[in-house]
Amino acid sequence: MMLIFISMIENDEERHFAEIIFDEYEEIMYRAAYKVLKHEQEAEDVVSEVWIKIISDIKYFIKKDCHELAPLFVTIVKNAAIDKYRKKKNILLVPISEDESEDYSDTVGDFVVNKDLYERLLAALDYLDDKYMSVLKLKLLHEYSNAKIAELLNITEETVRKRYSRGKKIIIEYLDGGK
Repeated sequence: MMLIFISMIENDEERHFAEIIFDEYEEIMYRAAYKVLKHEQEAEDVVSEVWIKIISDIKYFIKKDCHELAPLFVTIVKNAAIDKYRKKKNILLVPISEDESEDYSDTVGDFVVNKDLYERLLAALDYLDDKYMSVLKLKLLHEYSNAKIAELLNITEETVRKRYSRGKKIIIEYLDGGK
């Protein structure tokens, strides 16, 4: 089915790239979705939906380093699977009501000063919840905009800002010995 969508890509380079990444990452994406949903057909549906998003924005992904694609695709599919699971289970999300206004232009370099701090940061990242980790990874490591992260994770830009801020706050508290 996906090969039909891939064959509809007009640009030869983009079509070839899509075929390569599909062959390379389809199975790992399926396993990530299945791990969340525990249902074959639903996992396949989620992966198909994500591939359609990827194909529709193939120009964006073709610019990325190949080492960034696997974690990015797994993050996207995992979040899509969680969304599907929540909808299936009719679980409502708690609305975010805090008003946190911060500068969101940090980079990885702002966090890493020396080896000791780096090691403490890795421990803090292990402590961090997945929903914050996904946003922090996409923002800091992949340098995606809030709009792009919101699109990839299927959440609002406001939720991206809140998760980024809260994740950063959790890490800072952890590093200061708060946890």
